[in-house]
Parts: sequence; structure tokens; C-alpha cells
Amino acid sequence: MVKRRNNASGIHRLRINNEVIKDLKLIEDYILDFYINLYVESISNVPDTSNMEDSIGTFIPALVSSEENMMLIKCLDCLEINNVVFNLNGNSAFYPDGFSGVFYHSSWEIIGTDVCNVVQQFFKQNWVLPEMNSNVVSLIPKIQGVDSIKDYRPIVVTNFKFKIISRILADRLALVVARIIYPKQYGLVQSRQI
Repeated sequence: MVKRRNNASGIHRLRINNEVIKDLKLIEDYILDFYINLYVESISNVPDTSNMEDSIGTFIPALVSSEENMMLIKCLDCLEINNVVFNLNGNSAFYPDGFSGVFYHSSWEIIGTDVCNVVQQFFKQNWVLPEMNSNVVSLIPKIQGVDSIKDYRPIVVTNFKFKIISRILADRLALVVARIIYPKQYGLVQSRQI
């Protein structure tokens, strides 16, 4: 059943340079090259700021106080992490590591200490384990009868542990974002509407 559904939802043909390609290996290589080139181009267009690092405080005002900054970067205790885990949707899709939120919810007594240690390690050392930040990109068709790579929307599925850290950071930023984002930027602040 799963194999049939996966087979039906795959990309079996794609228009490349006005030619319809059905060879799965060619399609795979083309999609990979398309996204690599897309993001390499985006990165190469970023201006060089290495010589501005020393003077960045001159151009950008300090909008976050020292106290707020400490709140943003402070390490959490296991109770806080527990609350975040159980507030995340357990019924969402499986993650790249194969574990959904339901697994974390139902196995918390066994894995909770290890999960807390991983999350706390991020806040103490400011880096995340590379395996934890592995993602799966799914291409979702924007319209019916898709035959061009530009007609797909890439959706990224991250590991649940990474989602825990993201939620913690988002919740913390929500406390200061309304004050530091320009009032006309509606889409970035939850309480603002266009």
C-alpha cells in the first residue's frame, strides 16, 4: 500500500529544455542541479560584509537590551523543554529520522533526559549536531499536470529535535519581535494584519 502510494506520487516525467524526460536518473540529477544552482546563486549574491563587521553597531541600532539578550540565549531546564515537546503537534508527518512527535510524546519517560541534554547542548555551545539538522525536501505540485520543475513547491521536513529548538527560539523571539520589527512589516509579527 505504501509502496504504491509513493510510486504514484513520484515525479515520473519532467520537461527539461522543451523535451519531456522520463528517465528517473536524469530527472533526479536535473532536480538536484536545479536546487544546488538556485541556492548557490542566492548565496553568491550576498554582499561581502567582512570589512563592515567592526562598524556594524554604527549602522544598526541596538534594539535588544542586555537583559533581553540573556533571555533569548539562556539555557532551559528539562521542565521547560518537556512543555515545548508536548505543545508541538504529535500527529504531523514523520521526520527524516523516522520519528514523529507521537513517538516523543509516548516515549518521553525513556528518552526525555537525552532529548533535554541535546537541546541544552545547543544553548550552551551554540551549535547543533549535523545529524540533527538533516532535512528532507519534498516537491509538492503547485498545479495539476505539472511538467516543469518551477511548478513544484519545495517543502522541508526537519527532525523533531530540531523542531523543538526552533519552537523555543520562535517563542522567545515573539516576546521582543513586535518592538524590534518596523511597524509597517506586518507579515513578521503575529498580532499585526495587513
